[in-house]
Amino acid sequence: MMKILSLIVFVILLSWTWHVVHSSSPIDFETHSDIQSKMKELIESTIKSRKPDTKSVEIIKIWTQDMGDRKIQADFTYRFIETNAQNESTERVIDGQAILFRDVSDNPSLDQWTVQSLVTKGDSISFNEGSTVSPDNQTPDENPSTTQSQNPDRKSVV
Repeated sequence: MMKILSLIVFVILLSWTWHVVHSSSPIDFETHSDIQSKMKELIESTIKSRKPDTKSVEIIKIWTQDMGDRKIQADFTYRFIETNAQNESTERVIDGQAILFRDVSDNPSLDQWTVQSLVTKGDSISFNEGSTVSPDNQTPDENPSTTQSQNPDRKSVV
């Protein structure tokens, strides 16, 4: 009797896992891929419009995941090189997260997604050229420790 009961439980669990694996998700792979490519275009165009002197905009990572039938969370990381007026360049790496909401569209065959929130979480800056920092806002040539002798005058004490 125990063997038959174990066999029934095994078949039920096997059937359940089969349905879980082969069930369709509410948002298909093509939708995730389209959202990732549109997010990439949105990030690149936003950087170019706000900072026209940037170079080498690179999307390091974009990852989307379902948050229910009508929401998707997109996590992303991108980097770009920014040049200032002194021709010094810095590399910036920024992490962020966007929540997209599926709107009702006039055409039922097209999905319309709206960015509901966009948050940048981290900003890492790497300077390609170093800056010299000295006390009292002196340039390196004015620093008395480098231009004057460090040996004190020797006087004889009588």
